[in-house]
Amino acid sequence: MTFTAFPRSAARAFENSPAARNAAPIDNHFHCLSDAQRIRRERRPLPSHDLVGINYRQWIAAVCSAEIAHRREDFMRAVCRVGVFIDLGEPIADELGQLQHEAHAGAALNWLSHLQAHDSDRHGVWARWKRWDIGKRVWWLSRRRHLLHGFLREARKYQAERAKVS
Repeated sequence: MTFTAFPRSAARAFENSPAARNAAPIDNHFHCLSDAQRIRRERRPLPSHDLVGINYRQWIAAVCSAEIAHRREDFMRAVCRVGVFIDLGEPIADELGQLQHEAHAGAALNWLSHLQAHDSDRHGVWARWKRWDIGKRVWWLSRRRHLLHGFLREARKYQAERAKVS
């Protein structure tokens, strides 16, 4: 992977952020590690988050969205601390140093977005459920089951990986 410079304005903006000011001094003793390993080593997980009074879908959506936002911010903090220049336009730049639970958080959000879009066929403003014949409804229910199981599988993986970090 080739690392190229990212815009200096982005680096300056992050250097002046609270996350960069709270970071520990840079440790250059790990010169034998690859850039990706050094970034991952600097990454820190999001502090624990407990939300009450909401259902499981809302909880996963809120928590996983927070994880993804934290992944971006903490990744930039780690890149600045390590002193690596990367091209943020590359598709894998954001995933370079991500932690395992963050990968599952992103996957759970992806499954959830597909599930919610699918559910709008039945319950949304443009619902088509009442106009469909039985064959189309059976297909819709089997597709919903597939999406729901995928969402639950990734949400459980996220929770298991997150428990290892905490």
